[in-house]
Amino acid sequence: MENNIDKFNYYVGCVFAILQSGFPCRISLNFVEIVGGEKCPETTSSSGRWTGRYLVNGEVQDITKELEFVCETVNWLYETDYLIGSVGVTELGKSALVTLSPKSLEILKVVPSSIDASEKEKSIGQELSEAFNSAAKKQITDVASKALSYLFKIGWGALSGP
Repeated sequence: MENNIDKFNYYVGCVFAILQSGFPCRISLNFVEIVGGEKCPETTSSSGRWTGRYLVNGEVQDITKELEFVCETVNWLYETDYLIGSVGVTELGKSALVTLSPKSLEILKVVPSSIDASEKEKSIGQELSEAFNSAAKKQITDVASKALSYLFKIGWGALSGP
C-alpha cells in the first residue's frame, strides 16, 4: 500500500467487515489473518520462540511490523469508540475481543449517494462486506476511507441525534 493512511483505511475496512459479519457477538480478532498470513514451520524457531515469520502470498515473510500496525489500528478504533469490548495484552500477546459500537454501525448503514437513495443502492457496510469477501484490497481501502470521511464531514453529533 502506498502510505500509512491507505494502509490504515484498508485495515479499518477489514476489521469492520469481520465484525459486521458476526454482529452483535464479540469476535476475537486474529491479527495474523487480517494481515493475510498463515502459520508455517518458520513461525516458531527450533527452540520454540515466536519469530514473526508467516506465509503470506506463498512466501515466508517477517510480518512483525505489519502486525503492530494492525494492533495499533484496532487500538485506535477502540479508543475512539468505534469498537466495544476489550483490547489489550495477555500472556499470549496482543488481543482484541470486540464488536461494533453504535457509532460504527451508523456509519455502516449510510448510503453514500443520497438520503433518499433507491433500494438498489448499497450501504457502506454492504459495499465493505462485498469487497472484503472478494479480497479487493483497493476497494476495501476506498470504502473504509469513504466511511471515515463521512463521519468526519458531518460530525458524530449529527449521527447521535439530539
